[in-house]
Amino acid sequence: MVNDKCCCLICLSSIVIAKKGNLERHFLTLRNKYQTDYPPNSELRKRKTRDLKTQLTNQQNIFTKPILKSQAVTTASFKVSYLLAKQCKPFSDGEFVKEIFLEMSDSLFNDFKNKSEITAAIQDLQLSRNTVMRRIEKMSGNLKEQLHNDINRCSCFSLQCDESTDISDTAQLLVFIRMVFGDFTSKEELLGMISLKERTRGVDIFNGFKSLLNEKKYLFLN
Repeated sequence: MVNDKCCCLICLSSIVIAKKGNLERHFLTLRNKYQTDYPPNSELRKRKTRDLKTQLTNQQNIFTKPILKSQAVTTASFKVSYLLAKQCKPFSDGEFVKEIFLEMSDSLFNDFKNKSEITAAIQDLQLSRNTVMRRIEKMSGNLKEQLHNDINRCSCFSLQCDESTDISDTAQLLVFIRMVFGDFTSKEELLGMISLKERTRGVDIFNGFKSLLNEKKYLFLN
């Protein structure tokens, strides 16, 4: 089976509908010579079948390995981008991280037989400023989508406000949402944050809260 389809080991063609009649028709009509050259239940046929299976596996690996390697490199790029965002580092630091990896690998993997493969994998890391920015945007979009799904899935929710001050002495209004689901589990997330650039009176906090809800109202729509 290849991609949920029957694959002929002899000609490598796929049979979409895996019915016994279709398989027999394909084999007996198009591969009749195989019956003569490799008699059923013979050792010759068993060896040939094993060889054909090995050939198919090797051909699949030719395409599978580069795909898996590409996926691993992309995953690593996302992980580095996540850490940069978490530590509030500039997007351009991605290239610096890559440079560090390359310098470290020269010493850490000096005695490794596959050192060249490890170095090549690090070299393939995509950590340019624009790439890191796109990675963070994708993760941000995914988090918004998860929050949107949780809000629509929950049975009820409550909102809580908290006011804090950042390093520039600007008041920040934080709004948290606590959701309760049908199985009685709960989850709390940061709904959003808005700057209170002037005063922090009750009316200012209320207006900031209302402004944030208007900005995030799409999350509450099905």
